[in-house]
Amino acid sequence: MNILALDSSTEACSAALLREDGEVFARFEVAPRQHTRLLPQMMEGVLSESGVEKSLLTHCAFANGPGAFTGIRIAAAQAQGIGIGLGIPLLPVSTLATLAQVSLDRYAYANTLAALDARMNEIYWAVYRRDEEGCAQLLGSERLGGLDDIRIDADLESGAGHGWLAELRARVELPIYSELLPDARSLLKLAASAARRNLAVEASLVGINYLRNQVAEKARV
Repeated sequence: MNILALDSSTEACSAALLREDGEVFARFEVAPRQHTRLLPQMMEGVLSESGVEKSLLTHCAFANGPGAFTGIRIAAAQAQGIGIGLGIPLLPVSTLATLAQVSLDRYAYANTLAALDARMNEIYWAVYRRDEEGCAQLLGSERLGGLDDIRIDADLESGAGHGWLAELRARVELPIYSELLPDARSLLKLAASAARRNLAVEASLVGINYLRNQVAEKARV
């Protein structure tokens, strides 16, 4: 498999490519409001560095939310264009799962609560555990709510993301890595696992995971 992964769902922008020999090529930059310009450049950069022609891609993965609405749509539109143009399937991956995977890849915890600031005094959050493949596996469901809505289980070992605001951090005695952001390199790990399980989606049918009901959870790209 040659899998291209794209993420622009937060202030970070990234692209990564998993070549069929297992080598990964990646670009990452924290660049608010520059995703429209950066993402195509990053995509071309990883393709060039890997030596993989775009026509040889077998899948395109992208972080499909929750996160910044405009940013999610940038990566989704890019992925959908590639999928339709090349006739290859897409691998939509949760932004929260990607954030959790970044944390689990970097630190040796069994689980983490991934949280992103959703503005309007709300947080996107979910708990993930490390499965037998080392991938972030969702426990329960992804949620949107206020600080008081977040339930912290006694077995929780760590936290990740800028949704861990000071008031929330004060409630726990856990290692919290609030500086972590989703990264296409970690997204690739989840995407490859999904591809092996035949969970790819036809490009024309892909959806976005907004979580906010008023924005339409099942909106098409």
